[in-house]
Amino acid sequence: MRRALVTGSAVRVGRAIAVALAEDGWFVYVHARRDAEAARETLELVRAAGGQGDVVVGDIVSREGCEAVFSQIEGEALDLLVNNVGVYSTGPLSTLDPSEWDRLLRTNLDGTFHCCQLAIPRLRSGGSIVNLGYVGVQSLAGTVKTAAYSVTKAGILVLTRSLALELAPRGIRVNMVSPGQLDNSVDLPEDHACRIPLGRAGTPQDVAQAVLWLSSDKASYVTGQNLDVAGGLMLGLRGDR
Repeated sequence: MRRALVTGSAVRVGRAIAVALAEDGWFVYVHARRDAEAARETLELVRAAGGQGDVVVGDIVSREGCEAVFSQIEGEALDLLVNNVGVYSTGPLSTLDPSEWDRLLRTNLDGTFHCCQLAIPRLRSGGSIVNLGYVGVQSLAGTVKTAAYSVTKAGILVLTRSLALELAPRGIRVNMVSPGQLDNSVDLPEDHACRIPLGRAGTPQDVAQAVLWLSSDKASYVTGQNLDVAGGLMLGLRGDR
């Protein structure tokens, strides 16, 4: 049975990814930072969907925390790592509290790096890593409201492409999925339907299906890529097409 570790899978998008993998017959390690009860709820959904799994708990903001998470995984083999954990923050860089900058970097970028590095020895040939970004990350555009968050995700994009090159000879693929405005986004605009070419916000399930495809044999020739799951958001407003 194929085995996956999905970080931050106790709730929201991570939970949807875990359930989608379970529906495809995966064994899923459901990860939570602290909320083991929420992780167990996800695990019940995994089992109800026909998959198997287990709960792992730990904070991935440090190397020691990541090592503690991986120590809870039985055996050595993994087929998939999904780096879903991420924190979001808004505010201009000129007034951003340095501690908030550090928190974003440690959680989003450092946590992803540590989990990748610890997963690589466990990944079988044909396995993959999928990292989570945000829509438009490839443009490397500046922003005022979400600059620190954008910096971390741009770093993950470079990490994704670099690892894809390094791990390709081993038959391990590394890709990125970048969600747009989801129906559970904390800052979803009231007029989002007018902004998105497909006329609706995305769902966690939309993101999960993209992760599922990239981790499947159907995407066996895809590596180093970023896939926007955003309803065409970066293509312009519907009236401009």
